Order: sequence, then structure tokens, then C-alpha cells
Amino acid sequence: MKRLYWRPAGPSIGSLLLLGALSVALLVTVEVFPRRVEEDAYALKLDSARLAERAFATIRAERPHRGLPEFEPTDRAHSGLIGPATSEITTSTGSLPAKRTAANPNFAVVLVDFLQRLELQRGDVVAIGYSGSFPGLNIVTLAVSDTLGLEPLIIASAASSDFGAASPNFSWLDMEKLLRDRGVFHHSSLAASVGGIEDQGIGISKTGLEILQRAIAHNGAALIEPYDFSDSLAHRMQLYEQFAAGRPIRAYINVGGGTVSVGRSRGKTTYKPGLNRPGTKAPVDSIIGRFLDRGIPVIHLTKAEDLARQFRLPVDPTTRPEAGVGAAFSHREVNRRLAAVALLVLMGALRWVGQRARARAHLRTLPEGVVAPRWDAPPPEL
Repeated sequence: MKRLYWRPAGPSIGSLLLLGALSVALLVTVEVFPRRVEEDAYALKLDSARLAERAFATIRAERPHRGLPEFEPTDRAHSGLIGPATSEITTSTGSLPAKRTAANPNFAVVLVDFLQRLELQRGDVVAIGYSGSFPGLNIVTLAVSDTLGLEPLIIASAASSDFGAASPNFSWLDMEKLLRDRGVFHHSSLAASVGGIEDQGIGISKTGLEILQRAIAHNGAALIEPYDFSDSLAHRMQLYEQFAAGRPIRAYINVGGGTVSVGRSRGKTTYKPGLNRPGTKAPVDSIIGRFLDRGIPVIHLTKAEDLARQFRLPVDPTTRPEAGVGAAFSHREVNRRLAAVALLVLMGALRWVGQRARARAHLRTLPEGVVAPRWDAPPPEL
């Protein structure tokens, strides 16, 4: 008698090809349709960025009315916030890539993030110090303050480093007044100095000093005229206390690397970009150091390129960033529900192919007259 045994035929080539095509299609579907996940405080960040973008557009539109081109040749992203390399009101060299990086309304996410860590509430008082060097960051600071409902006490330095708000007929304080008059922002500088070395305008021409002093007066800010570095520090701290009127100052926000704010040369390397919390006594006498010594945290907006990398913002962009767009606001991850559905579909397909393969099973050899049993029937007894 011949021996009987079973030999599964296996899945057909067509079934395998169909299974492979389905697997690829499901994988592509899961990759192409990820889930969008918004970052923390998304709504606040988006509102702040959109407000900053409105301010950028207002300044861009005003430039031709001031006898300026809508964009400087070095402003490749067409932000409208990059000024000339030098002018009567510039005080020091500036990094063009840093200025172009900072001319981004989405830098609002940086400041919102730091302020959220401090758990500030609407109505809280914050002290602010900035100059004309980084108009983009100044605008972001004003936008975030308005969006979060903070009460900013602002003291400015009117001059600018290269490529900042360096146009004599459109300095930072001119921009600030324009934005307030147009209703974009509700706050502006309460006091200002001309800036420059030792906060006394050293190195600025007589013409430049007159331009800056007129801008301060036109903006309605109190003029600070210190007789030396220490006097400037004391005067500014006194003004912050006066403007606070007994209310606690919850944080100090500094934009750029002004000497009075960060201290002389050593101060530029002492305080890190971002959030600086009080600790041991500040090693450098400066506005930042004095606030830290009083137990008040400091947000130091400097080294724009480093902050941009940290918060997934473009560095030295070549096109104008759009408010609310980019990895700083949301990220994508695998849609787990879609992946689970794809897995179930693939498992069903595998089951179907397996059943078809078993249905095609056949006997390799059969005695004459023996009918091949069904694939799910028990084997005949020998």
C-alpha cells in the first residue's frame, strides 16, 4: 500500500503580491497621516505671534512714508526690521545673522515659555529693559506682555547697534510710538536714555545725540541723563520702583546686551540666555544682577541664534516666517488609532491568505479511487 501524506500548497504568488502591496499601502497611510500635537500654551503663543506679526506689518508699511525702502538690501526675509549697517545713531557692531534670526514673530513662543515657567498671572508687574538693537525681540516682548495681560514697566536705550533700528528718522522709539498710536500695543517706554557707552552716548556724534533726544521727547518718555555707569544703574532701579508704586515686580526681562543691563564686558558671559533664577550673589553689578540679588528672576533675551535652535525656530531665515507656523507651535507623531486600524486590516489579510493556502492543500500521492479530503477534514486512518 502506498503511504499517504499531506503537502500544503502554500499561498499563491498573486496572494503574496497582494499582501505585500497592502502592507506598503498601510505603512504609507500611517506615515502620511500623522497626528498633530499642539505644544503647551499653544493659544497664548499663537495669539502673541499674530500680534507681533501685525506690528511687523505696521512698521513695514510705514517705512516708505519715512523715506526708507520697504526692505533693506540685507533684509533677505523682508521683515522690515533690519536697519542700515551704520548711521548717526549706531553705537557698536552687530551680528547681521542674529538680527535676521530675531526678526521673527514666532519668537513669542520663547518668552511665553519662560513666563509660563514663572507662573505669572494677569496684572502682574514686570520690569523690561531694551534698546534699539533688536526691534524684533522688543516687539515680541510687547506682544507677549499684552497677550498675557501683564503690566510692563519699560526703560529703553534709544540707540542701536548695527542692523537694528538704526535709521535716524525711524529709531526704535519712533517705532514704539507708531505702534502705540496705531493701537497695536497699549504700552511703551516710560523712560529712556540715549544709550551708547556707559549709557551716556559716548561715541555718538552731536547730531546723533540730538536725534535720539528728540525721539525720546516725542515718545513722551522721561529722559535719563546719568553722569556715570553707577548713576545709571541707581537711577534705573529707582525708576522701576517708582513706576511699580508699591506693587511687587515679578520678573525682569532684558533684551540684548546693553552694558547697563548686563554689566561691563564680564557681564556678557555671566548671564545665560533665557531664564536666570536668583541664587548666590550676582558676580557683576548690573540691572540683571541687582534684580537677581533681590530674589527676582530674569529672562535674558540674548544670543538669538542659540535660543532659536533651542525652540526649533529658523536661524537666519531666507523667507519671512509666518506667525503660528512651525515646530515651535506643534509637532507630528504617529496616529496610534490609525496604526491600530492598519494592524487589524493587515492581520485580517494574513488570515485570509492563510485560509486560501490551506484550501489549496492537496495530497502528494493518493491510492486509485481515493478522493482528496477537504483541507479541514481529519486524515484518513491507515
